[in-house]
This record gives sequence, C-alpha cells and structure tokens, in this order.
Amino acid sequence: MDHQNEPDQTESYLDGISRRQKILQILEDNGEVSVNALAQEFAVSPMTIRRDLHFFARQGILETHYGGAHLSKNRAVVPNFSSRNEKMMQYKLAIGKKAASFIKEGDTIFLDSGTTTIQLIKYFPDVHATLITNSLSAIQQLSTNRKIRLIVAPGTYQEQIGGTLDLSTIEFCRHYHVDKSFVGTLFCSLDFGITTTDELDAALKKTFCAQSTCSFLMADHTKFSGNSFVKYGELSDFDYILTDDELDTDRKEKLEKINSGLILC
Repeated sequence: MDHQNEPDQTESYLDGISRRQKILQILEDNGEVSVNALAQEFAVSPMTIRRDLHFFARQGILETHYGGAHLSKNRAVVPNFSSRNEKMMQYKLAIGKKAASFIKEGDTIFLDSGTTTIQLIKYFPDVHATLITNSLSAIQQLSTNRKIRLIVAPGTYQEQIGGTLDLSTIEFCRHYHVDKSFVGTLFCSLDFGITTTDELDAALKKTFCAQSTCSFLMADHTKFSGNSFVKYGELSDFDYILTDDELDTDRKEKLEKINSGLILC
C-alpha cells in the first residue's frame, strides 16, 4: 500500500488552516507551487497538498496543473475593512443599536471585527461588562470606558478585517466562555449557510459562537444574496439573527422558518 497517498489522520483542524495560510503566502510570493516540494516542506502526503490546492482552486485563487499550481489571473479581491465599513451604514447602525440593547449589567461578551458588529460600540449601554475582542476599532473606542473590562485577543493585525487574526487569536479565545457573542459575516445563504472568505476568520467566528451561552448574528439585508467558500455555521445555529427591515418578504418568511430568533431592526 502506498501510504504517501493516504490522508493525514493525526492532523488537527488548526494545523490544516495554518498550513493552507502558509501555502497561500508561498503562492503570493512565487506565483506557483509544486505538490512534491510542499509535501516535503510540511511533512504531509502529496494527497493532502492536492486537497489544499483544490480547496484554493474552488475559490478561484489558483489553477492546478500537473504536479502543482499557479495563481489565477482572475482571482477576486475582497475589499478591505475601511471600504466595506462605508457601505450600508444606515442599516448597520440600526442593527448595532438593537444588538446593544441586549447587553446587560455584568455581561461577558465576544465581539468580532466585522463592519456591522462594531456599530454596536456606538450604542454600548452604561453598564459594567467584560468585552473580549480582536477588533482594533472596538479597542480604540472603548479604551477610556472605565466600566468596561477590555480583553484584547492577540495575533497579527490584518487590514482586511480591521483586527488581529492568526492561530494564537483562536487559541486564546478558546480559553473563555462568555454570556453573549456578536459576530458578522460576508454572506448568509438560506440554502448553504453562513460563509466568509478566510479560514482563520471562519474558525474564530465559530469559536466565538461555541464559547458563548447566547449568540447573535449581525448582517444587513445585502448579505443574504449570495455565499462565499468557507462555511462556518448554519443560520439555525444562532440564538438571534439581527438584520434590517429591507430584507425582502420571501427571504424573511423562509428565514423565520429556519430561525425563530429573527429580528428586523
């Protein structure tokens, strides 16, 4: 039996994410990669590397060829945090205001670095609370609030999300359990679930939800019109889904059947 073609059984979920992040960096630096060279560098089977490359190929990031892969000239670029933050602001503010109304005295909270979730900060109630976040904007806005115990998740700053994000961010947050988590997303498909473009971001959001008693998904109506390639949950996984009142009637009715915690803001 050729053990080189078997999947690696001892690999953890985060090991796989870490390797794919490094492969992506090698691709960005060199423009192409070799299956055998990557298998040797990461001490995994060629089959594992091929799965990684096919994962990126499905996203349109690269094109595979015999023995390796090269970057796709037509790969999509996700807008950075600043440009995404300017869109649909009136809806994001309404969602943020409603989300803030759920925060009570003494709450412990996870807040991710989404452009919708940080609007909650503008309406943060006058209560004592503990907030764990990877959002640079949230840290800046709450740093002088003496009623907030602010815990900053470590990691490398990522401009695309406006906050810290690497494996250490996820491992750090796994050590906490909180009352409430507030997360955003790039897309919410009624059929496929909740998706984003980055594996690490997906893993962090998934951790936030798993480590909280009550979870809130914050997404304006435009997020319900498509899907991305990294799934991190189902719409039914959340206790509440907060969106704006521009959500069309058909999607609203279908969403209410999936999750009774739908709230229009």
